[in-house]
Amino acid sequence: MRSRYRVDRLWFAAMCLVGAGASAPSAAFAACAPPTGDNVTVTCSGTTLNQGPGLNIGYGSTAGQNGVTINVQGAASVTGTSIGINVGDNNTINNLGTITTSGNDVFGIQGNTNLTVTNSGTIGRLDIQNNIFDAAGIAASTFLITNNAGGTLQGTFGIQALGSGTVMNSGLIIGGGGGDGINSLAIPSVLTVTNNATGVITGDANGINAISAVVFNYGTISGVNPGSTGLNANTVVLTNYASGVITGDQFGVSGNQTPTLTITNLGTISVTGFGGAAVQGNVVNVVNSGTILSAPGTGAQAIGLNNGSITNNAGGVISGDFIAIAATGNTSIFNAGTITTNSGPAIQFSSGGNTLTLAPGSVINGTAHGFGADTFQLAGDGTASFNASLFTTQFSGYAVFNKIGTSTWTLTGSNATAMPWTISAGTLNVNGTLQNSSMTVNGGTLAGTGTVGNTSINNGANFAPGNGTPGTFMTVNGNLAFQSGALYLLQINSTATTFTNVTGTAALAGTVQVTSPTNSYRFNSPYTILTSGGLGGGRFNALTTPAGINGSLIYSGNNVLLNLMSGLGQLPGETVNQRAVGSALDAAFNAAGGVSGPLSAIFTSNIVQNLAQVSGEVATGSQQTTFDAMNLFLGLLTDPFITGRGNPVTPSSGAAPFAEEDDSASAYAANGKSRSKSERDAYAAIYRKAPLAQTYDPRWSVWAAGFGGSQTTDGNAALGSNNTTSRVFGVAAGADYLLSPRTIAGFAIAGGGTNFSIANGFGSGRSDLFQAGAFVKHTVGQAYISGALAYGWQDITTDRTVTVAGPDRLHADFNANAYSGRVEGGYRFVTPWMAMGITPYAAGQFTTFDLPAYAEQAITGTNTFALAYGSRSVTDTRSELGIRTDKSYAMQGAILTLRTRFAWAHDFNPDRNIAATFQTLPGASFVVGGAAQAHDSALTTASAEMKWLNGWSAAATFEGEFSNVTQSYAGKGVVRYAW
Repeated sequence: MRSRYRVDRLWFAAMCLVGAGASAPSAAFAACAPPTGDNVTVTCSGTTLNQGPGLNIGYGSTAGQNGVTINVQGAASVTGTSIGINVGDNNTINNLGTITTSGNDVFGIQGNTNLTVTNSGTIGRLDIQNNIFDAAGIAASTFLITNNAGGTLQGTFGIQALGSGTVMNSGLIIGGGGGDGINSLAIPSVLTVTNNATGVITGDANGINAISAVVFNYGTISGVNPGSTGLNANTVVLTNYASGVITGDQFGVSGNQTPTLTITNLGTISVTGFGGAAVQGNVVNVVNSGTILSAPGTGAQAIGLNNGSITNNAGGVISGDFIAIAATGNTSIFNAGTITTNSGPAIQFSSGGNTLTLAPGSVINGTAHGFGADTFQLAGDGTASFNASLFTTQFSGYAVFNKIGTSTWTLTGSNATAMPWTISAGTLNVNGTLQNSSMTVNGGTLAGTGTVGNTSINNGANFAPGNGTPGTFMTVNGNLAFQSGALYLLQINSTATTFTNVTGTAALAGTVQVTSPTNSYRFNSPYTILTSGGLGGGRFNALTTPAGINGSLIYSGNNVLLNLMSGLGQLPGETVNQRAVGSALDAAFNAAGGVSGPLSAIFTSNIVQNLAQVSGEVATGSQQTTFDAMNLFLGLLTDPFITGRGNPVTPSSGAAPFAEEDDSASAYAANGKSRSKSERDAYAAIYRKAPLAQTYDPRWSVWAAGFGGSQTTDGNAALGSNNTTSRVFGVAAGADYLLSPRTIAGFAIAGGGTNFSIANGFGSGRSDLFQAGAFVKHTVGQAYISGALAYGWQDITTDRTVTVAGPDRLHADFNANAYSGRVEGGYRFVTPWMAMGITPYAAGQFTTFDLPAYAEQAITGTNTFALAYGSRSVTDTRSELGIRTDKSYAMQGAILTLRTRFAWAHDFNPDRNIAATFQTLPGASFVVGGAAQAHDSALTTASAEMKWLNGWSAAATFEGEFSNVTQSYAGKGVVRYAW
C-alpha cells in the first residue's frame, strides 16, 4: 500500500494538539443541543459551525463524548474546520442533513469503538483539486455504518476503518484525491460490506482496500484511476450477485502480499487497463456462474493465480484478452461453461500438479495444455462428447485421464498415444480408436463401439460393449480381464446381441447380465457374446436374465455363447391361470430358433400380471350367466307358486277349493277333523257361488311374469380367477292346461338379456336372450311329480382391454345355445296346527351350454393378444333336497297364501373354463378358468300369492342362493288368469 494513505491514531493525536493551541473562531454557530455531555441525545438543527466544545469541531469534544445519540435533521448542517462530529465510544449518529469539514486533513465523523452511523444525507468532503490527503467521510475503530439510498459518504476515503466493522450501503461511497472508497488496513481487522443494488462504492485507488474483507455485492464496486483495483484485500470472501459489478483498471479483485481469494460470482468482475487481471491472487478459489473478463485490447488476463480452484458452472464465462486463466501450478479447474481468449492460451499452466475437469456444456476456445504429470478428467452431469484427437493439439501434456461423476461422455476420433484411462463413475463411451489406451474400470461403465487397449473390469464396475443396439461391439486391442464383482452387460434382441472382440486373452469372472431394449428374444438358438484369442479355461461366475427367461453360457473354443429359453410358466407365485398361459407361450417360444415376435411385450413390467391380463378370463363369464338364466326360466315353468299349479282340480269359478276331509281332490287338504261351524261359515262366504265338485272340468289359464336376478361369485386365488358378477332380466308368458283332474301341462316363452363383468378390469359381456319351454305336473293323492324342458338362445358379445402392448380393445360376438331339464317330486303333509302344509321334495336338474368356436378382433389398437376360443359343451347337473311350506288365509273375496322353500343344492360340475389360443402365435394354446360356484349351496324362497273369485291371481317371489363363494338374489312377479 502507498504510505501516503496510511492513517493511524498518532496522526489524529497530533492533529488534536494543534487544534488545542489554536484560537476559537470569532463567529461560531451553535445549533446542536445539548452542547456536550455523555449519554445524552443530541439534536442538530439549522447550521452548526465549530460549536465544539472541542476546537475546530462542528460538534463534540477533543477527547470525544461517549454513549451519545446525535440526530442531524434534514435541513441541518454540522461543519467543523477539522472534524464535523467527534465522539468517543458507544455512540450513535443518525444523519439526514450534512456533516462536513472546511479544512485539510479532516474527517466528517471521527469515532472510536462501537460507532453506529445511519446516513441518508451527506457526510465528508470531496476536494480532489486541493488533493486533500488523510481525510475521510467517516473514520472509526469498530463500527456499523448504514448508508441509505440517497446518502453519500465522501473524502479521500469514504470510510476509513481503524478496526473491524460492518458497512451496509445502498447509496454512494466515494474515495477521491487518490484514495479508496473504503479503507480498512488496521491489523488485525475484518471488514464486512453489503453493497446493495443501488449501492456504489468507488475510489481513485480502490473501491475497497482491506486487510480482510467479507463482501456481498449487488451493486457496483470500482477503482477508477489508472492502476486501480475494484476490491483489494489480503483475504477476501466475496459473493458477487447477478446484479453485481466489480471493476478496476489494473485488477477487478486482487490483494497485497499473499492474498487468499474466495469468490462466488454470479455477476461481472472485469479489468479495463493494460496488463492486469480481472481476478489476481496467490490462493484463489472461484465459483463462477457469471462473467469474469479482461477487456479486449488490454492484453490482460481474466484470472491469474498461483494455486487454488476454479469452478466455471454452466452459463459462466471466463474471458481473457491474452490468457483466460494463468496458473503457476497445483490448480484445479472445472468447466461446464465457456473459457475463451482473444489471442493467447485459454488455460496456461506454468508448473505441474494441475487438474482440468470438463463437464457437459464445456466450451474452451484456445489451448489448455497440461504441464508434466497433470490430470485430465471428464465429469459432471448429463451427456457430452470429446474428440480424442484433441489430446495431441489443444489438450496435450496430460499424463492421467479419468472419468468421474454421473455424466455420460463419448470419446470420438483417433489417437494412437498411450493414454491410461481410469473410470470411476458414470459412463465412458469409446466410439473412437484408442488402440493403445488402457482402460481400468473401478466403477461406472465402459461402453462403446470403438477400439481400446488392455482393459480391466474391476469389482463393482460394468463393461457394456456396443452402443446399446444389438449387433454392435467393442474391440479390445490386447487383453481383457474381469474381477469376480464385475458385470458384463449385454443388450439383446431376436436377431443379435452386443458383444466383445478381444485380440488377446480374456480372463473371465463376474456376472453376465442380459437385457433387451425391445424386449424381444430368440430362444433355443445361441448368441455369440465374446470372441478372443484364448480363454485360458476361465468362466463367468453367474448369468442373470430378464424375468421370465432362463439362460445358460456355452464355452466353445475361445468363444462364449449365450442360449436363452422362455420360462414364463416357471415364475414364482404364479396362479394356475398364469402358469397355463406362461407354459403355453414357453412351448411355442422354445421351439428351435423360436422368437418372441409380436408377443414380446409380455416380458415387460409385471410379467405375472401380464399373463393374467392376456388370459381372456372374460370368456368364462357367459357360462355362469347362462346357467343362472336357464335356472330362473325353469323355475317359472315348474314353480308351484304360480297360481293354480298347486291345485290338481280347479273348479269353474277359478278358485281353489278347500275341501273337507273326504274331498280327495283338494289341493289344500283338511287336517282330518270336521271344521267348526264358524270355519264353515267363513269358507262359505268366499265360495258361496262356487260349490265344491268332484267333477273334472278342463280349464285353461294364461300367465305373464317378469323375472330377474344378480349373482356374485368370488374368484379363487390359487386358480387366479377374479370375482364375477352377472345379471339376468326378462319377461315370460305362458299358458297352462288341465289335462285331467290331477294332471296339468303348459308351455312358456321368454325374452330378455344378460350382462356380466370380471373384476379388476378383466372384461365384460352382455347378451340378448330368448327362451322357450314346456312342463307337466301330475299328482297322486298328496304326492306330485313334475318335469320340464327348456331351450335358450343368446347373441353374446364380450369386450376386454389389454394394456400390455396397448391399450388394445378386443371384442367378440357369437351365438350360443342352452338346453335344460328338471324333474321334481314331493309329498305334502298338513300340520295339525294352523293347517299349514309342509312338502318335502327332491329334484334333479341339468343345463347344457353349447359354446361355438369364436375369435376376438381388435376394435382399437392391435390384435397382438387377441384370442381364438375353442368350441365347448359344458353340462352342470344339480340335485336339490328341500322342504316347501304353505299357509292360506281366507279374506273377503280372496285367498292369501304364503309359501316358503328351504333346500340344499349340490352342483356336480361348477367349474367354468374354456380353451384359448393366441391368434398371433397359433402354437400357444391353454385353458383358462373363471370364478367357479361352490359344489353345495343353500336355497331360500319366500312368496305371497293372492287369488280372487273372478279368476285373476298374482304372486311375488324372492329367491336366494348362498354359499361360501356365491351370493345370488332373484325375484319374479306373476299375473295369471284362469277360465
